[in-house]
Formats: sequence, C-alpha cells, structure tokens
Amino acid sequence: TEVRKLESMRRDFVANVSHELRTPVAAVISAAETLRDGAVRDEEAAPRFVDIVMRNAERLQRLIEDLLELSRIESREVKLKPETVDVEPLARGVFAMVQDRAARKRVALEVDAGEGAKALTGDRRALEQILINLVDNAVKYCSEGAKVSVRTRPSERGWVLSVSDTGPGIAESHLKRIFERFYRVDTGRSRDLGGTGLGLAIVKHLSEALGGSVEVESRLGQGSTFNVAIPRGA
Repeated sequence: TEVRKLESMRRDFVANVSHELRTPVAAVISAAETLRDGAVRDEEAAPRFVDIVMRNAERLQRLIEDLLELSRIESREVKLKPETVDVEPLARGVFAMVQDRAARKRVALEVDAGEGAKALTGDRRALEQILINLVDNAVKYCSEGAKVSVRTRPSERGWVLSVSDTGPGIAESHLKRIFERFYRVDTGRSRDLGGTGLGLAIVKHLSEALGGSVEVESRLGQGSTFNVAIPRGA
C-alpha cells in the first residue's frame, strides 16, 4: 500500500511539473517563432514579443529554483546551523526585496518583533526563506492600500513567527490543502502574478526541518495570518 501511495505521488508530481512547464515553454516557442518569421524587424511588435520571452523565461527560472530548493529540503541536503537571530533586521531585509512592488500597490510593511525576539534561535537562511515566501505571497495577493505585518511572540515551546495581511483572505475549503505542492487558490491569477505554486510547500518543509510547524488562519474578506511555530534551540 505504501509503495502504491508513493508511486501515485510520483505520478502526480511529474504530471504537475509537466503542466507547469508546458505553458511558459509554449509561450517562449510561439514568441520566438513569431520573431523569426519577421516580427523581429517590426519596431512596434518586436519589443512586445521579446518581453513575452523574458517574462516566461523568468517564470521557468523561478519554477526550477523552487523545485531544486524543495528537493534539497526533502532530501535533507539543507544543513541547518542554529544561531541567535534578531528578527527585526531579518524582516526588514526581506521587506527591501519586495519594497518596489509594495510601493506600487501602496501596501504598508511593518514589523513588530516583540519582547525577546533578538534571542530567537534557528537557522538564519531557513528563517529568511520562510519570511521571503510568506511576505512575497502577502504582497502579491493583497489589494491596494493593504498592510503586511511580521510579528513574533513567545510560546510554550519556543516562538511563533507570524506573517499577517489585510488582503482578501482564503476560503475555508482551501485551507487544508494550501501547503500542498502546486496547489493554488486562484490558479489563473497566481500564474499571472508569477507564482510557482511551491512557495508554501517550501515554507512547510523548512518549518518542519526546524522542528516546528506552520498553520494558517484566514477568512474571506478578513485577511490571512500564517503562524510558524519554532521550538527553542531549533
């Protein structure tokens, strides 16, 4: 039974990857063929088709990078190095990566590190990658004028690192599957915005690699909060 389950998972994964690759590859081929057939000499059309090639090549690059990252985590190739991490500068560094997009949408970014957050222990790269994925998602799907917040609070076992937004929220029917690879709440919009469908799966696996877990609280129209539980000495 376990072998059949694993084989089914493998088939589903290959099918999902193939599906995700097919669309950008087809777009690149189509645009390249159009340029080859004469559009390259059209001063008005050529930049548009070059832009199509660039956008879809970048999408392929993001997908490949996320697949490799997920593979490294699942095969335990990622070697965690516990150290004391100050959450506030870590969060502000992540904010700098999304600042331009947030500014265009007038999305406010704030961090409330909380008491004792300078003493959070964990692998810096893993914590940064978790924050990058959660903050990037929040900014990506928020509407104009929303707010994205990073907070920490002590818990019985260690710490909870939270990323909250005042965006559209997620329907309850999606919450149980949202950390699955390639699962999307809004497939069309996610692809349009450059999502690979792997960001939350990476968050889940990194949280577990730290000895913790991740959960989401959300309601339609009331925003979302992703809580990453991190044990002491992670």
